[in-house]
Amino acid sequence: MKQLPPFITVHKTSFPSLIFQFSKTSISYSSFSSPLYRLRMSKILRKWLFLCMTTYLAIINPAFPANAKKTYIVQMDNSAMPDSFSNHLEWYSSTVESVTSELEPNQDTDEKGNRLIYSYHTAFHGVAALLTEEEAERLEDQNGVVGIYPETIYQLHTTRSPMFLGLEPVDSTSVWSEKLPAHDVIVGVLDTGIWPESESFNDSGMTPVPSNWKGTCETGRGFDKLNCNKKIVGARVFYRGYESASGKINEQDEYKSPRDQDGHGTHTAATVAGVPVRGANLLGYAYGTARGMSPNARIAAYKVCWVGGCFSSDILAAVDQAVADGVNVLSVSLGGGVSSYYRDSLSIAAFGAMEKGVFVSCSAGNGGPDPVSLTNVSPWITTVGASTMDRDFPASVKLGSGINVTGVSLYRGRINLSTKKQYPVVYMGGNSSDLNAGSLCLQGTLNPHAVAGKIVICDRGISPRVQKGQVVKDAGGVGMILANTAANGEELVADCHLLPALAVGETAGKEIKRYVLTSRNPTATVSFQGTRLGIRPSPVVAAFSSRGPNFLSLEILKPDLVAPGVNILAAWTGKVGPASVPTDHRRVKFNILSGTSMSCPHVSGVAALIRAHHPSWSPAMIKSALMTTAYVHDNTGYPLRDASKAGSPSSPFDHGAGHINPVRALDPGLVYDIGAQNYFDFLCTQNLNPAQLKVFTKSSNRSCKHSIANAMDLNYPAISAVFSEKSSSNSVLKIHRTVTNVGPSISNYHVSISGFKGVSVRVSPERLHFTRQNEKLSYEIIITGKSRQRAPEFGGLIWSDGVHKVRSPIVITWLQPL
Repeated sequence: MKQLPPFITVHKTSFPSLIFQFSKTSISYSSFSSPLYRLRMSKILRKWLFLCMTTYLAIINPAFPANAKKTYIVQMDNSAMPDSFSNHLEWYSSTVESVTSELEPNQDTDEKGNRLIYSYHTAFHGVAALLTEEEAERLEDQNGVVGIYPETIYQLHTTRSPMFLGLEPVDSTSVWSEKLPAHDVIVGVLDTGIWPESESFNDSGMTPVPSNWKGTCETGRGFDKLNCNKKIVGARVFYRGYESASGKINEQDEYKSPRDQDGHGTHTAATVAGVPVRGANLLGYAYGTARGMSPNARIAAYKVCWVGGCFSSDILAAVDQAVADGVNVLSVSLGGGVSSYYRDSLSIAAFGAMEKGVFVSCSAGNGGPDPVSLTNVSPWITTVGASTMDRDFPASVKLGSGINVTGVSLYRGRINLSTKKQYPVVYMGGNSSDLNAGSLCLQGTLNPHAVAGKIVICDRGISPRVQKGQVVKDAGGVGMILANTAANGEELVADCHLLPALAVGETAGKEIKRYVLTSRNPTATVSFQGTRLGIRPSPVVAAFSSRGPNFLSLEILKPDLVAPGVNILAAWTGKVGPASVPTDHRRVKFNILSGTSMSCPHVSGVAALIRAHHPSWSPAMIKSALMTTAYVHDNTGYPLRDASKAGSPSSPFDHGAGHINPVRALDPGLVYDIGAQNYFDFLCTQNLNPAQLKVFTKSSNRSCKHSIANAMDLNYPAISAVFSEKSSSNSVLKIHRTVTNVGPSISNYHVSISGFKGVSVRVSPERLHFTRQNEKLSYEIIITGKSRQRAPEFGGLIWSDGVHKVRSPIVITWLQPL
């Protein structure tokens, strides 16, 4: 149960935040692609940060004695409550007190009572409590205790996207038609809060709040009851876990209320369900009408993230409360590490939400392009990766040699470089591919005498991209060229820089650096070309988007799908500038961000749209509709590509079932449904013991019904066949699926299957004849080995009735003998 002390990720501006991933910024030390690259970067860190680290540790001087109290989440079996207790909270309190009183006989009653931080009653049963490690170990042996989980710190992982996704124009036949009961769909957004004054949350023309809504509008500094309306129907804050680990929130520096001073939560909420706002733009970029994916849906904001991060006890309390409030969809753009299903508190809470009929969408993480970098991989969660759109923000560098190099930027400031003049250029790195602190433009590494009046080339990595420009500006530089490294390849993410600056791909960066290092007097200038539409190819899987396979269960393909997550315009807080750094004093109504944090709310919003059209559908049916209608070809007609591989095709480990297609998802033809018992039977195949399985039973007393023979038989919309290490080359796998007809009553489907090198695939029966709506028919996939393959093979299976194409990706994996 040991964990890192909470100071490791407490302050975004402190040293530790340079090491741990922030999904919003799309790149971190944890996401560099090769072991060699990481080794090089670690050397740089050791050289540059040794003094910072020793100074930092000396300042904070942390001490964690054996009796130090930390937050633990205690899961209880609420069906095991003894008759002597009148309610569950009384029993939970007594159970915790039984171990604390033994160890601290002189502790007063009030202090014992203060050990409880939260109690959970809906999606999860139990409490969050302050315990020593010894107390937590003793508590595990108490009657009714199912599991104990140490506090985990999670981090935060549009005008064009609706049109790009085919959701326009808005007319009488539109999927946004006012005739639909979309106003009754409520999306809970777990994030940094909300900026209620944004035009995206205007409630004009909306019907009264549904009578079955149980949420409320909590008040605090900068937020009162009037900040909620018929669009923002609920707003709550969760901070007890954060304060228990990090101390009291400084209310002068941070809103201890639902008000968002970070901007992330406002951006995601507006992407989900913002109303149309004409003339939306960021400093003139991306000008147009901004709207969310489901503009008629309601928003309930649950603030769980603070300056020092997002704590699992707070997240769990928010999920539990959101389900009790009556949300239909949960949008969670944050993530931590990957734990076993029974040790992941968010996964357990999401299971409880799914049981209550709530669709849960989570960001996949920004750990790409590394393989096996996914978070939020439970099959009852929809895991969303990120892709580009057909919009870009071009900028260019003209070198003194006459060569023009293109890149991207969102710079719009008072200071501009003349395109008729050339400026000296400097690069603090060398000829080798090794990076150093100076080439990365880390804080305090640039000599003003060397860079003053010059354009500085900075390698991407370690520190935030915009912060590098501030370092250049502070040292007297007049511009910056941000060069991608091997970790990012040719993927370009535009930023709202604080000085004239642009980002260029790895190839272009090498060309510019070669010119600078081989010329006696290298010069350049930069220019900005605004907004460009119709970019080809698009979409492309973002390099930062986390990748599979899902190492917890290879039989469950993750991510589930990708959605727009690069350069997304949406509403913004009025508290901080678009660059999100203290030195940025600009204030904007909309901002452009990138990350899987941005792709997740696209899916959440489309899920709300589907829920409005099909209110009786289960979360699994909505997920199936999203996955089986996703497309796998870009706007040039070629297979989806991977930005990290210089335009090479991406695979289902990168894009899952494909790119979201909202219009087709509203009418999928067939769906793969999965109930709570089916998911539980899946868990029964995962080598969990009875105590570990009990984590998911709550009060339902579920038991293994063995409805599936193995994990591959979970009725998932994607098919991942795994041949074991002992399988012979001619082994046979049989996988079973059941589809539900949600199209015309009389429907006839036939199947088509792509070819594979190492196996032959056959489906029985090859035709499905439906005679009524909601009829269920089953089929079997027979996969026969031909030759063992060292690498996974990818393909697909499509059921078609001439109108609908219901596609499932197929992944064939041969585990290699040890």
